[in-house]
Amino acid sequence: MRQGGMRQPFFRALVFSALCCTVPVQAQLASDLALHEVLNATLVHHGYTAEVSAESDGGNGLLAALPSLSASRLQSDQRAGTDETELSLNLPFKSLQRRDLDENLAALQDNLRETQQRYRAWFFSGLIRNAVWEHRLATLELAQSRARAELLRELEQRAVLQADAGAIPGYAALLLTQERLDAELAVADGLARQRAAQAGFVALTGLPAVPARIVEATPQPEAPDYSGHPQLALLALAREQQQALIALNDPAAVDWNLALTARSLDGPGPAEHQYGLAVEVPLGFFEVDNRAGQAQRAALGRDFSRQHDTLRTSIRQEWIALSTEAQRLRERRELLQASAQVGERIEAQLLALRSGSEVEVELVIRRLLEVLERRSEASLIDAHIEYNAARLRQTAGLPL
Repeated sequence: MRQGGMRQPFFRALVFSALCCTVPVQAQLASDLALHEVLNATLVHHGYTAEVSAESDGGNGLLAALPSLSASRLQSDQRAGTDETELSLNLPFKSLQRRDLDENLAALQDNLRETQQRYRAWFFSGLIRNAVWEHRLATLELAQSRARAELLRELEQRAVLQADAGAIPGYAALLLTQERLDAELAVADGLARQRAAQAGFVALTGLPAVPARIVEATPQPEAPDYSGHPQLALLALAREQQQALIALNDPAAVDWNLALTARSLDGPGPAEHQYGLAVEVPLGFFEVDNRAGQAQRAALGRDFSRQHDTLRTSIRQEWIALSTEAQRLRERRELLQASAQVGERIEAQLLALRSGSEVEVELVIRRLLEVLERRSEASLIDAHIEYNAARLRQTAGLPL
C-alpha cells in the first residue's frame, strides 16, 4: 500500500488513457501493472480512497455532554407573598476516569481505522490473487487444449490418407476424428472459462486486462503471523473498544456536574438576588459492586475467546492444508518432468508404428493420448505451484 502512494501520477495517467485511448492501448497499459498497483486500482474502483484521520482533540475536551439551561418561576398566591424566579446553567464535566477512557477510545479509533485499511487491502488481495490465477490457469489449459486438438487434427489427416491407401484400417481414422472433436469441445470449454475469468477480473478491478506479471516476488512466509494477521488484529481491537465502552458505564466514570444558579426573590420588601454555585462530584474511593459491568465483561471475554480460537484454528488448518499441497505439487513436478522425458521417446515410437489390427491401432492411439495428458499436466504444474504459493501468502495475512 505504501508503494501505491508513490504511483498516483501513474494512475491519473492511466485513468486519462482509459478515457482517451483505444481499447488495445488501455489493455496494454493494464497488462503492465504490478499486482500492488492492481490492488490500488481495485480499491479506487470500489470507492475506497486513502482515509484521512479527522482532526480530534483526542478525548481531551472537558465537557461530558451539552450544557443545559433550566428556568423556573414560582408565583405566590398571597397578595403580599414573594415571587421566585430561578435560572440554572448545568455544566457536566468529565471525570478523570472518563477523560482517560475517552483518550483511549480516540487512540483505538485511529488504530481501528488503520487496521480496517489493512484488512481491506488483504481481503481484496485474496480476490485479486484468485482472479489472476484463475485466468492464468484457464489460459494455459486453453493453450494445451489447442495444441492437443492441432496434433489430433494432423494425426487424423495422416490416418485418413493411410486408410485410403489400405495401410491401416478405417477405424483408426474414425477414432482419431472422434478424439479430435472431443479436443475441440475442450477448446470451446476452455475458451469460455478464459472469457469468464477475464470478465470476473474486469468486474473486480475495473481494469481492462489481466496483468502479465502475477508471480509475487516477496519471500514466502514460513508460518502465519498471528500477531499481525489483519483478521485477528481487527478482532482484538474491536474487543478493546467494547471493553472501553463498557468501562464508561462504571460508577467511577460518572460525570461531575457544576451548576451556576441565579435566583431572584420579589416580595413586599426590596427585591433580593441570589447567586449560587453547586458542585456534584462522585466519591470514587467507595467501591461499588457493578454486577452489570462484570457480566458484560465476562460475556465479551467469552465471545472474543471463541471467535479468536475459531479464527486462529481456521487459519492454521488452511496453512497446513496448503503447505501439504505445496509439498505434493513439488514432488509431483519431479515425477511429471521425468515422465515427460520418457513420453517424448514413447510418442516418437508410437507415431512410427504401423499395424493392420484395429485393436492394436486403438491401443496405440490410447497410449498416445495418455502421453499428451501427462505432457499437458507437466506444463501446468508450475502454475499450480505458484498459485498455491499465492494462497499461502493470503493465508499468512500478507496483502499484495
